[in-house]
Amino acid sequence: MNKLDNKLNNKKGKTKKFLEKQVNSIVILFLLTAIVSLITYYRILIQIDTGPIFDSIVFLANALVFAGQGTGYSNLLFPPFFPVIVSLIFRLGYVYATTIFVVDGVLFIFGVIGLYLLLKMRFNDFECFLGGLLYASFPIVLTILGLGLSDLASVSFSIWTIYFLVLSVKKDTRFFYLVFPFFMLAFLTRYNSALLIFPIFLYILINKDKVDFKNIIIGIFLSILIILPVFLFFYENFGNAIYPFISFASSSTIIFSTTSYYNPNIFFFLQDFPLFVGIQGVLFLLIIALAVVYFLFKFIRRNLDNKDLFKNIRLINRENKIKWIFFVIMGIIFLGSFGTTSYFLSELLFIVIAYIFYDLTKNKFKDIDLHLMVFVWFMSFFIFHSVYVIKDVRYFVVMAPPVAYFMILGLSEISNRIKFHIKGTYVPFPLLVIILTSIILLSTASQIQYMQSSNEKIVNIFNEQIESASQWLINYDPNYKNKNIYSNYLRPNFSWFLKSNVKDVPTF
Repeated sequence: MNKLDNKLNNKKGKTKKFLEKQVNSIVILFLLTAIVSLITYYRILIQIDTGPIFDSIVFLANALVFAGQGTGYSNLLFPPFFPVIVSLIFRLGYVYATTIFVVDGVLFIFGVIGLYLLLKMRFNDFECFLGGLLYASFPIVLTILGLGLSDLASVSFSIWTIYFLVLSVKKDTRFFYLVFPFFMLAFLTRYNSALLIFPIFLYILINKDKVDFKNIIIGIFLSILIILPVFLFFYENFGNAIYPFISFASSSTIIFSTTSYYNPNIFFFLQDFPLFVGIQGVLFLLIIALAVVYFLFKFIRRNLDNKDLFKNIRLINRENKIKWIFFVIMGIIFLGSFGTTSYFLSELLFIVIAYIFYDLTKNKFKDIDLHLMVFVWFMSFFIFHSVYVIKDVRYFVVMAPPVAYFMILGLSEISNRIKFHIKGTYVPFPLLVIILTSIILLSTASQIQYMQSSNEKIVNIFNEQIESASQWLINYDPNYKNKNIYSNYLRPNFSWFLKSNVKDVPTF
């Protein structure tokens, strides 16, 4: 009886600890969601005051088409899924520019929740909280948030795609039923999300013994069901079911030397990296760098007289020497071809390099498959946008989640090895989280305040003038919708405010 009682007590104890852990995770996730929701709310308020920008108005016009309320103006070459979501709100009668800002914000919060859950596959609750907040507070993310663009929406679907991918390998292979449908939603929200296929392929290849390929086929079939209506819609409007995809693919290989966004500098995203991640991101990197130097110094000093030390930790031996030589050769080829050949070739070369590195280190580093997959996630977009000659700062948002992941990975690794002290007093990790969170929130508040003042001076002036001119025309000629209206400036904006198809002034 005593043995039975002990077993029951142990089982109850484990169940209690598990439930307590789950409750803690839910509480921390709720806190993260509340903070990010508050940040999103204030950011949307700024955008409501500012008004829509060019691309968001195009999405609004397309949403009207999908809601059956088209005004004659649209650009259906834009990815369809984001305006489809907005159109559902339009059908309920909320046909306002504000709608697209709110949908953008809600999808962003959805992505932050997904990132927290993804980080939970590797980190503790406090680290996941920091990772989610760090991503949500990057200056480049705050700049794009609430604009009514599809960038952050596609990132959110990408995050959930990767989360379900990891679940498929770590928990249940049936999660592949969700991996490919969410991948398809990310692609239909922003076409360059197709690059997500590279980390998906690598992770499946690495863990091929742990997956059921039947479930992968089912997931792919479900994703095809999602895109079929899109093919039909494009066929009806363009006479070619894949015309918008072809248009996007061709535009990614054409050099537009006349546009203001033309920038052949392949180091653009590295040079401006501190601006993208802000003070908080630079602080994380500084902490990690200093801690790594400190740890290496202590490690080498402690083991200076140990002659067998490097023999024990050595990665190169007779068995894998050829693989390391091949790895180095492929790395040199990749660096030599980067920026001088097609981005697709560079993507393939990097996948090969990543797989070789996994094969060489799989038994030496914990979770190396997950780390490599996230790194390939980052590099897939970094390679494309670095090689692609049209550059915009907002393209960095697709790389932001992997950047946040590795910042938290660095902080996690050093916190497990080095105890933080301030003036000789030990600082436990939760307290360090509170300090870093305070810095992040102060930086975020400062960023939002700056955005509000700068938008008031520049952006909303154009919207006020266009809306004022449109209202004057409505009052001047109530029958204006039956007339031909031309504009030589911001045609989509006038089309939105007039709810009519305003045409471009012909040029010769």
